[in-house]
Order: sequence, then structure tokens, then C-alpha cells
Amino acid sequence: MDKNIEFPKRGELVVATVREIVGHGAYLTIEDYNIKGYLPITEVSSKWIRSIDEILKPGQKIVVKVLRIDKFTNSIDVSLKEVSDKEKDRILRIWKRNKRGEQILNELLKLFSENERREIETKLENLIERENTVYDALERILREPEILNKIGLVNYRDKIIDFLSKKIRLKKYVYEATLKVMYVGKGGVYKVRDALLLIKNELSKEISKGGLAIYHDGAPKYRLKVWSYRPDIIKRRVIPSIKNAIRTLAKNLDIEILKEELKVET
Repeated sequence: MDKNIEFPKRGELVVATVREIVGHGAYLTIEDYNIKGYLPITEVSSKWIRSIDEILKPGQKIVVKVLRIDKFTNSIDVSLKEVSDKEKDRILRIWKRNKRGEQILNELLKLFSENERREIETKLENLIERENTVYDALERILREPEILNKIGLVNYRDKIIDFLSKKIRLKKYVYEATLKVMYVGKGGVYKVRDALLLIKNELSKEISKGGLAIYHDGAPKYRLKVWSYRPDIIKRRVIPSIKNAIRTLAKNLDIEILKEELKVET
């Protein structure tokens, strides 16, 4: 028994690689723990199968549930049939995302001296722990570069952001709305122009890193498009700001949202 080896908890879902298939089951390597795992044939599927080869192949990545832990042999027994397809997809997606993040971070650290690497790793530690994966932490840095100032990495900020922007493509969170804007009376054209300008100015205050555009869509319709790399900005600031502006403008002219949509672009 090696006291330095870390083991998963009983009931935990872990990613494993199939090493060898035998008649009574399969031997696995448990990723992230570097320990052995054994999957009995009775735990492969809840349905009857003629051979374990129908489901598993050597080198395949699978998600299994920890059943028993043997610290003397540094191995665990696991179940595949107790993991739903939904759980499997979720765990594998997170695992792959974390591995991709680790790869990018290692490439980034190679750009710095040994002392600088130690400093960067230490100061990124807490940020990475707060996020679901390393990749999520790097995405957050790219969305919110000012966070590097807060954790004491301002001297490396430009170099880090420049590197990450080449490796990570951020999702755009887009809000689109079709507006009807009308004013019946003298100076109607100017009233409509001023209303659209007010909306644009109000939204500009909420968008720091993103974009904003208003298009003429055939009077009295106008199309509004706002995007940001941060979904919280769109949901908590942009959309409420639009609603408030329209409520204010509706006191003096005919304005309403005919259609609206929130979507993600990659």
C-alpha cells in the first residue's frame, strides 16, 4: 500500500481507459488517479451481452462508477452499467475540457522563465480551483483580462492575453430584437432618431467588451443586435436596460419589442 496515492471516493464517477479485455471483465487505467481498475462483466451492461467486446475496445475512454476501493493493491472495482448516458457525456465533456485547458496552460508557461512560471502557477491556483475546469479558468481570463491585475499578474497580462487569444475562441452571447418605433406628428423622424440614439447610448454604458448595432429593417421596424463574451452582461444588464429605455420612451412615442432572441455564436 502506497500512502501517497490518491483514491477516488466510493460512488464517484471517473474517466477510465480500457487496457485489456478478458473473459470475466476488463482491466482499466483510472485517469487523473493513475491507479488500476477492474470492471467485472456483470457490471458492463444491464442488458444481456454475448461478449464484452460488443461494448468495449482497448484504448476506449469510458466513464465508470467506483464500487469498491482496495488500498493494498492500489486498485478499484467499478461499474459501467450504473452510469447513465447523460452522466457519461457530462463527465467526458468536463474531463476533455480540463485536459485541453491543462495543455494550453503548459504551453503558456513555456513562454516564461522558471521563476516566472512558479509565480504564475501559484497566483492562478485559486482562480482555477473556483472554476469547473482549467479551460474555464483560461476562458474567464480572456473574457475578463482585468482579473490578472487583481491576482497580481499585471506584469504578464499582455503576454498571457495575446497567447490565450490565439488558442481559445470565446463564445459570443447575442441578443437580437426587432423594435417598432413610430411617432405620429411633427418632427417624427427626429423623434425616432433620438429614441434609437438613447437606446444605443444606454446600452453602450453596459457593453465594455462586445458589440452593438441598430439596423433599419423597413419603417417602422428596426433591428437591434447586442453581443458580449459574458452571458451575465447580456442577461443582467443589457436586456433590463433595453426594457427600461423602452418603458421611458413609450411615454412619448409608439415603441415596442415585436420579437426578441437570445442565442450563442461560436
